[in-house]
Amino acid sequence: MRVRSGVVVLGVASATLLAGSGWGAAPASAAPRPAVTNTIVFRAQHVDGVKGLVLEEGPGLVVYTFTGDKRGKPGTCTGGCAAVWPPVRGVPKVAHGAKIPGKFGRIRGQVTYNGRPLYLFTGEKPGKNHADSAFKVIRLT
Repeated sequence: MRVRSGVVVLGVASATLLAGSGWGAAPASAAPRPAVTNTIVFRAQHVDGVKGLVLEEGPGLVVYTFTGDKRGKPGTCTGGCAAVWPPVRGVPKVAHGAKIPGKFGRIRGQVTYNGRPLYLFTGEKPGKNHADSAFKVIRLT
């Protein structure tokens, strides 16, 4: 049996093109899906006990920094500390029309403000400030 070399070359070239185009790839349902990340909306608000505007997220919860953290480094409040002061995780976004000086970012999924990791307080009530020697409210003005 004779096989023409031109037919073999064409067959190999076609298989290569199909593989590169995704036609030969696994179905989309088998492909890894990106992790779902929540958006954290920040605004500047007045709260009881603090002069000026402070940084708040979501439903009016005051945001804090931990004095033990270093700027540009991952948060160090973990374990039992994080049970009371959970890290803010998600994708930061400034509320429409809000004027917040500074820069948001993320380190290992934790939201940062001007390089400092952010936390919430589990006993927080919207519009209230929880004073603590190790955690500081973020004053914007």
